[in-house]
Amino acid sequence: MSEMQIPFPLKGIPLKPEMTGRVKVDDVLMQTLSALCGWDGEARRLLTCALNGSLQVTSPVAKAVINVLSDQDAYVLTLPDIPTSEVILRAYPNNIGKVFINIGIAATNNTGYPLFTGEWIKVSVNNLKTIQLWAEKNTDRVAVIYTD
Repeated sequence: MSEMQIPFPLKGIPLKPEMTGRVKVDDVLMQTLSALCGWDGEARRLLTCALNGSLQVTSPVAKAVINVLSDQDAYVLTLPDIPTSEVILRAYPNNIGKVFINIGIAATNNTGYPLFTGEWIKVSVNNLKTIQLWAEKNTDRVAVIYTD
């Protein structure tokens, strides 16, 4: 039987008593954790189901909003290093230029997904820093809503 070296909280599962110290990990605990969590390639996420037992798929709760303001023409920005699972990006309704969004590589004029005035897009990523923005005009803005 192995021991957990680092205790980890399972958000959404109230454990009594709380796991602290070097908890023994047996096959039953490993199987239970595997059944409750899904792996997205980078992190384990708690799976939830409806009362009938079917997997419940919903959008996660929003955590915060960041407003990005371009202070020059051809403005380039990488979003901050914040873990997340889902992001909504919306170009402001009073933008003059277009905004390009890219994931994992630099966004430039005509490279990435274009967001014209008032348009929005929802993407699933594990960290905001993977999103790159390029704004055509000075004072163009993008609202970024992200989840836990």
